[in-house]
Amino acid sequence: MKPAFEVADIFRRHGAVYRADHAATLSNSQRRVMAAIVACRTSALGGHVERCADCGEERIAYNSYRDRHCPKCQSLARAQWLADRQAELLPVPYFHVVFTMPAPIAAIALQNKAVVYDILFKAAAETVRTIAADPRHLGAETGMIAVLHTWGQNLFHHPHVHCIVPGGGLAPDGRWIACRPGFFLSVRVLSRLYRRLFLERLESAFHAGAVKFFGDLIPLGDPAAFAAHLRPLRQIDWVVYAKRPFGGPQQVLDYLGRYTHRLAIANSRIIGIAMTRTCGSAGRTIGNRTSRR
Repeated sequence: MKPAFEVADIFRRHGAVYRADHAATLSNSQRRVMAAIVACRTSALGGHVERCADCGEERIAYNSYRDRHCPKCQSLARAQWLADRQAELLPVPYFHVVFTMPAPIAAIALQNKAVVYDILFKAAAETVRTIAADPRHLGAETGMIAVLHTWGQNLFHHPHVHCIVPGGGLAPDGRWIACRPGFFLSVRVLSRLYRRLFLERLESAFHAGAVKFFGDLIPLGDPAAFAAHLRPLRQIDWVVYAKRPFGGPQQVLDYLGRYTHRLAIANSRIIGIAMTRTCGSAGRTIGNRTSRR
């Protein structure tokens, strides 16, 4: 069933005014995304004729832009991605492990997405593999599928990775070693190593000149200020948590299907488009089902 409203409708109605109001801050890539979403599955991209082999009924199907930001382009990409992952799953229980970062680091990530998100992935993966390989914990080589999310349920910036990890791994002699029933690895141990690895990589990136600061964060460009900013973060617990194990590979796929190729605002979440007035100037408000929770 087609939703009553789409993100494309918002851009068609108010995109021109929004681009004019934010001309100084909108990047070319953001403008291209807006144009792609508006054009997707319209006559602007051309189309093709589909004909039923039984009754002969015909319909025109417009082409997709295939932009990853478009709500209408993600279902097919998600289905293909999941089909590719099917062959990689093992017939064992799987655990769901989540790695987050403190708000002061998330603020740096917002201005250095490529650098900090790369650190997030690498620190999380190294943490799982290092602790799993330790004979005091599992003593086996394991792997994982990691999916990045950059927002939380309230749609605020909240970078974290969801990791799907098999409940066991290969010993040095090739034997399969299963973890204890219902328990993967110590969350406390994972958290401490993850914190250390993440901060070490972030410091290295900073001293290599790969981390930039803008606006209120400009003072952090000074090495002493940056070191002081990180110092208290070495003393607090970084949130890493593991949910109960999945029942099997199919449940893993069902779960991943809700997290991969997922957009912050899907067409199905929009319940209305309205105009408001704020401080004497026109503003645009999007109704969203999450506001009803």
